[in-house]
Amino acid sequence: MTAPSIAAAPSIWRSLLNFLLPFRELPARAAERPVAARRSSAQPVAGAFEREVAIRFAHCDPAAIVFYPQYFVIMNGLMEDWFSEGLGVDFADMVSRRRIGIPTVAIECAFSKPSRLGDVVTFGVSVTRVGERSIGIEVQAVVDGELRLRAKQTIVMMSLDTMKSIPIPPDVRANLSRFRSRAASPEVGTQDGASGGAACASEPAAGSARREHLTS
Repeated sequence: MTAPSIAAAPSIWRSLLNFLLPFRELPARAAERPVAARRSSAQPVAGAFEREVAIRFAHCDPAAIVFYPQYFVIMNGLMEDWFSEGLGVDFADMVSRRRIGIPTVAIECAFSKPSRLGDVVTFGVSVTRVGERSIGIEVQAVVDGELRLRAKQTIVMMSLDTMKSIPIPPDVRANLSRFRSRAASPEVGTQDGASGGAACASEPAAGSARREHLTS
């Protein structure tokens, strides 16, 4: 479509076209390489539970790169899979029947390089600290051996009925050691009412920022 015809289109169509135009500039490498080839070159994170995620159109912003909040949505799904498949604790059953949640009380994330539509990103989660009620984890996202993001996160076991922190259940604690990173801290106790932050990057490509969040 030529520039004059775009100008003549209704505003809703102009908005749609302006949103789609940046995607014409996506690197050819993502479209040309087979998915299997892209997956095989990603470097695993030692001691981590891993999941490959294909970057889809819905993950991207008008700049044709992953809109950074979408990383946190993906990481939330990673946590569910880790509990169900890695720790052997059915996440849906834990939440729905046992009424136990795993809210994040602190997260800090550094974005190293943007991910684009068609990338297959390997997300890995490893344990850095185990407390009485909380678990410290690190998440890394890698494409072709290149780090895209690194996040440090603290989750707390919580009763969904009382909204208070509870001791880590034995079946959860039993398998945490399988995913402890080499730099993991010794197990220590924690107190209810942990404070932390949720980190967001002002630029999707690099950097990190932090805001405080308190739990009761």
